[in-house]
Amino acid sequence: MTRGPQRTAEPLTLNGGKLGELSFEWVEDRYHHVWRLGDTELLTSAEGHSGCTWPESPPLQQIHLQSFGDGREVVFGVGMSGRGHWSASFTLVPDLRCWIVELACRSSTKPETLASTYRLTNGWTPASGSSWELQVGDVVARMEPIQPTTTATREADLLSLQPAMIVETTPSTTQWAFRLRVSE
Repeated sequence: MTRGPQRTAEPLTLNGGKLGELSFEWVEDRYHHVWRLGDTELLTSAEGHSGCTWPESPPLQQIHLQSFGDGREVVFGVGMSGRGHWSASFTLVPDLRCWIVELACRSSTKPETLASTYRLTNGWTPASGSSWELQVGDVVARMEPIQPTTTATREADLLSLQPAMIVETTPSTTQWAFRLRVSE
């Protein structure tokens, strides 16, 4: 199933069953997204605003859902802000019990900062490496930067997943990736 690009349209929700759901909602000039596990809100994207050259998270302005024959469902997104053009894919991978998020930013100038930033609900604790986890009933949700391209830092209730290195030459494209693993 493929849906066309959405702009200022209805919210889009990808239901992953026991892996939770990922919902996108249009706010001001971009899509915000939230991961939920049952009635528990796990993570909410922290977004910038239209005047922000390097926003806290990729400014997704068009999204679409595509289903693949192997069972994967993917929300693709693109957007622009300042000097950057962003792309993202949010892939539900039931066999691996996770969501994999891959991001990229193409820029004609060196980015000041790039990240995917989330507001955490109470209860997230450090796990192995630079991962963070949250116990929800009998289920554990774990946010994992995919290394070596990505690092994670936490300040108060904000978790930022960032490229380990921003490419110095311009124009250039910088990539980073992470996964939200759900286990029982």
